[in-house]
Formats: sequence, structure tokens, C-alpha cells
Amino acid sequence: MRPPFVSLVFIAILSSSELLAASVRSGAGAWCGSSPDGARDSVWAHQEQRERREVTARTGRAASFDVGQIAVLRDEGDLALPRNTMDLQGTALRFSPTREGYSVSRIELPLEADAGTRLDLGDDDSARVTLGFRFPFYGEGYTEMFVNSDGNVTFGQKDDASTARNMGRLVNGPPRAAPVLTDLDTAAGGTVSVLVLRDHAAVTWRAVPLYGRLDRNTFQVVLWADGRLDFTYDQALSAAIEEGVVGVAPGGAEGGLTPVDFSTAAAVSGAGGALAESFRSQNDIDAVAVARKFYATHGDEYSQLVVYTSQTLVPSGTFAYSLLVKNADAGIGRDRQDRSADFGSTGRLESFVLMDSITKYPDDLVMRFLGEDSALSVLAHEVGHRWLASALFREGSTTSRELLGRDQVHWSFFMDSDGSFLEGNDIQRQPDGTFRTTGASLRYSHLDQYLMGMRDVSEVESLFFVRNPRGTHADPGRTPQTGVAFSGTGEEVTMGDVVAALGSRNPPGALWAAPLRQAFIYVAVGGAPDPQALEKIERIRAAWPAFFAQAVEGRGSVDPRLN
Repeated sequence: MRPPFVSLVFIAILSSSELLAASVRSGAGAWCGSSPDGARDSVWAHQEQRERREVTARTGRAASFDVGQIAVLRDEGDLALPRNTMDLQGTALRFSPTREGYSVSRIELPLEADAGTRLDLGDDDSARVTLGFRFPFYGEGYTEMFVNSDGNVTFGQKDDASTARNMGRLVNGPPRAAPVLTDLDTAAGGTVSVLVLRDHAAVTWRAVPLYGRLDRNTFQVVLWADGRLDFTYDQALSAAIEEGVVGVAPGGAEGGLTPVDFSTAAAVSGAGGALAESFRSQNDIDAVAVARKFYATHGDEYSQLVVYTSQTLVPSGTFAYSLLVKNADAGIGRDRQDRSADFGSTGRLESFVLMDSITKYPDDLVMRFLGEDSALSVLAHEVGHRWLASALFREGSTTSRELLGRDQVHWSFFMDSDGSFLEGNDIQRQPDGTFRTTGASLRYSHLDQYLMGMRDVSEVESLFFVRNPRGTHADPGRTPQTGVAFSGTGEEVTMGDVVAALGSRNPPGALWAAPLRQAFIYVAVGGAPDPQALEKIERIRAAWPAFFAQAVEGRGSVDPRLN
């Protein structure tokens, strides 16, 4: 399938109607799709798509030009991750061991008739199962496996996380056989069962719905004592899987990836790495391809790329997100990493901000349309993810994560974040000992500014969060909301507690010596760039420096100019 023509501008925004219609696992109404492994997963998604394009000879000349201070990129089938709906209903796949790994072919095979013993698996759960033989897998032998509720089995360790079910997770996780790694909800219906015999073991997911859906998905994996694997799919397998991946992988990114079209696979072999295919129900963006196309005509002078698009290219339930590409700062709760070369930078690029379709943003840039957020505060949120929010603190002999909320990269709803753009709330203690949220998405707090490198630790006062909240939903991943009253125990956290958990910030906080260089990019999909879209992006870009400077109390600045 040829990807749609796409033009991208760096800055992403979501429509209020799309947001309100979406829900996520933690925190109703949550809209930010940033995650700790986003950049890693984008690299693997790009690699899969790049190799598919090479196989089908789908390449195009560069199409990039500037309109004022905005870089316009035109998609020629090179900037999107095209929709790939599940097409394995009523079929089977056989993975056969080779000297280096596996080869795979599509075959005709019925489901194992005997479902075996039912496993008691909840949503995002895992069960250890002892095998009746030693199963050889990528050069190792295993006498047990972990059956994970999300449609896969792993070896050596379980995988019951609720993070993205994508190619990056398959390739980088533990050794895995995944008939369908996707977001299944075994607590909502269906069964997972296992049959263990002397020469093979079968795991069957029967009539299990996708999370939040009413469908019934039935499929099976059979592990043979000689190392073969069979994936078998019933006709009752949803074609509307929003995000999923099928395949086998040795784990730890060993051996890389060989993309496979399983619908036509015939003795396709990999070089000791993963054999896999990703599925998605709608188009997505190839962030790595966008960055590389930008750098083909622009210098490597920017710490951030801010991308807006002409149509929605984010997963359902997401409004915008940020990818942490490089972090050289210690003491902020993030591991040091550098994936800038994958994105086409020689080390300058630190994050990629996808604001998504410019049509989702209102003309009034400060109007709150996305819960507590405006067009400019959504941008502030995603820009802030370069440093925020992963701060821990020491409490006695333990390290606590109670300042954190959704996906461990946002502040907790019950943290007094002074109304940070990165969630949490401005929380006031009431005379009767209860608490009330009085503001949200207002500023970068002093703690934010410390983590961003704008304040010395001595300039940041203590903060507090509310432990064991009562009288309201207690999910720390809730999106911010003004006017919520609740009770609980207020717990003070000092900067000494934060530094004890994270270590000292290095480089130490101080006034930024130079502005943060940003490039605003527009990706046009399906035709020429829309002049009205470019005009709206330019208004956001022009208003952004003053908004940012006020949000950090003059301690830093941004330079969103291409020239």
C-alpha cells in the first residue's frame, strides 16, 4: 500500500472534539502521548518502513522549502507510516529454526482442539508456565515460558507492561513469540488457556476483546520441542487493531529486524534477529524520516524540531507528543542517551515535538479548549518534555515516585506543581485541613525550572503532594482540573529529598546563556500546503517566545527562527 502524500510542519495539536472522544488507561481525558521509549520506538518503526520502501522501490526526491520562518516538507510516500490493518484472519504462520534464527511461511493449519488449562489472567497480566520439554529459541533453551495477557509469550522474564504494543517493544524486550502483541483485556471477557504435552505446548486466546472494545479475538501459539512455532488465527480476529505487532524476536535488539508481510510470507528468513510485521488502523508519522528530510536542506542548528501537520497523524486518544532524542543532563531523572544520529543530527537535536494537525487548534491561541490547555500551553507541555517530568525523591531509605502521574513522565494530579504545564495542579490547603485545586497549566514551576537548568537548587522552595487522597478519584494520572476538593495527608518534599534521589543536576542550574533554538516545520498531506494553515502556524511561532519567557519568569528564552 502506498503511503499517503504528506507534508509536515513541526508542531502538533489536537481538536477538542477528538480529545473528548478519547480515553486512555490512566486518567480520563489524558491527551499527551509522550513516553520514555518514544524515540527508540520511532527508530524501529522507521527502520521497518524504510526497508519496506526499499523492497518495493518506493522512493522520492526531496521536496522541502521554506515559507518565511516555517520549513515545509511535502510527503512523497516517505514521511508517513501507512495504515496496515490486520489481515491474518483464518490463516496460520509456521516459524522454522534456521542456523541463524528463523524462517517463516504462511500455511493452512487448524487451531489446537484441546484448549488445556485456563489461566487466571487479568488485564496487563502474566503467568509463569513450566514446559514439558526444553524449548530451543534463538540459540537458547527454555524450560518455562511466561504467558502474557496481551497476546504473546516471553522467555526469561514476563512482560505485563501497559506501554505501547509496537515494533520497538517487540525488538527491545525479552525473547518473545507474539501471535498478536496488542492491547487485549482478558479481564473483560474470553479466556487464555495452556496445554502442555511432552512434545509441544499450546497457548490459546479465545474470544478475548481488545481494551475498551466488544470484539472477540481468537488465536493460538504452539511451541514444538524441535523449536518450531505455529501461530494460528481464527476468523474471529479483529481487523480494527489500533496498534499491534506479530512476530518473533531474540530480545534486547539482538540481530536487528527483518520486516515481513505475513499475508504472503514464503520461507522468509532473518539474520538472527526479529521477524515481524506491525499493524495499525490509521496512518501515523515517521518522525525519523521527517527529521532526516528536514536536515537534507537545513543545517543542524536546532535543539528541537516542532512539527505541525495538515491532517491527523497521531494514534487514537492522543493529541500531541514529544520524543526525547538526546539527554546529556544528569540529575533530572532521565537516563543519558543519544539517538540524534538516527534522526539525522550530529548531536544537536534533543527532542522532536509532534503537535499534529494544525486544524485541531483554535484561532484564539490562549483560549482553553483542551481541558485546561490552550494552543500555546499544549506547545509548552510538549517542549517541556525535553526535561520533564521524571523527578523522584528520597523518603527515609526508599526512593519514591509519588510525585509522578501518567506514564511516569507527568506530574501527579495530587502534586502541588504550582499549575505546571506538565500537569499536576496548583493545590491550596483549606482551613479545615482539606485541599482544593485552584489552577492548572499556568507556568513552568520553580522545580520545572530547576530541572530545565534555569535555577540553582537553593532557589527552589519545598513542595508537597497529597498522599492517600479521599473524596475524589485517586488516580494520580488524572488530567489537571481546577476546583476539585479532596482530603488526604499533605507530605512535604524538600529539594534535598529530590537531589538525594536524582543526584545533583549536571550541568548545574543557572540562567540559560543562549536561547533554545527551535525549527517549526509543517508537513503537508495530500497536496500543496494550505496558506491558512501556514498563517496559523506562523501566529503560534511568533507568539511563542513571549509566552515562553513569561512562563519561565525570564530565566530562559527560545529562538524559533530558521534563519
